[in-house]
Amino acid sequence: MYSLNFITKRSAFSSVFSADSEQNQAPAGYPTPEIAVGTNSGKAGHEIVPGVQIWYVVHGSNSHSSLAELSLTRADIDEFAPVRHAGARQRSYETRDLLRRALSDAVGGEISPEDWRFDRTEFGQPTLSNGRNNLKFSCSHTPEMSVVAVSTIGDVGIDVADAEFEAGSDWLGEVMAPRELAGLVKLPDADRPRAVARLWTLKEAFVKMLGTGIAEVADKAFDLNHDRLLPGSSNDGPEQPEFRTWIANHQGQRYSVALASSSSVAAHARLSHLSEGSVVYSRDQFPFLGR
Repeated sequence: MYSLNFITKRSAFSSVFSADSEQNQAPAGYPTPEIAVGTNSGKAGHEIVPGVQIWYVVHGSNSHSSLAELSLTRADIDEFAPVRHAGARQRSYETRDLLRRALSDAVGGEISPEDWRFDRTEFGQPTLSNGRNNLKFSCSHTPEMSVVAVSTIGDVGIDVADAEFEAGSDWLGEVMAPRELAGLVKLPDADRPRAVARLWTLKEAFVKMLGTGIAEVADKAFDLNHDRLLPGSSNDGPEQPEFRTWIANHQGQRYSVALASSSSVAAHARLSHLSEGSVVYSRDQFPFLGR
């Protein structure tokens, strides 16, 4: 159940990712590519850009593990014990277990999963208190799936949300930049929810990478057709972060996933093959969002 298992073999995607990412962008409002995520166990994540690995864990009644099966410490159990909802608490335990395994994989097993120690920033973002200084991570949850990104090359942010996003206009003005809103209203109604999901996950991945709070999302304006900031957006520049978006499909349920990486190496990388593989701040003001 740990990590991600692609139903379609990686070789089947090699031609899709052989060109530069900008040449492989899908039509407006659609992340690319779409991948299938299975429930079988995996031993390692795979790079989506050089130095960044993506891992998934699928949650559900058939995937729950007992605490004894997970690589957790007493600190992990105490950290998430106050979570009142049993399902959310179990997801937190499973994701922390996956994170520990992913971190150990990133250092070639030099540190065992149980030996990692975590702190939190003033924004509630989990950080490592031991290990290598260049090792960064980010996690995101939905009720059915969590995703973990581990980077050895710089700051990283990851976000996942239901691809069929609630696209009501009553809240979009609070989180979308004017140029994003202008692009969204031009889309057909059927395309808008997925476009909103893509923009939202890009924004969350970016602010997670920056380590800032949710108040910053409206300042980040993304291109509706390409995985990049629009010119003139906050934090854009000649070496702006590398962004990737895709859809993860688990048993017919689609999830929009976005990655932000600060590495200048990744900024010029090609997505040559498909990757296999905590929440930084509260989403309470947007109750329709998954955690």
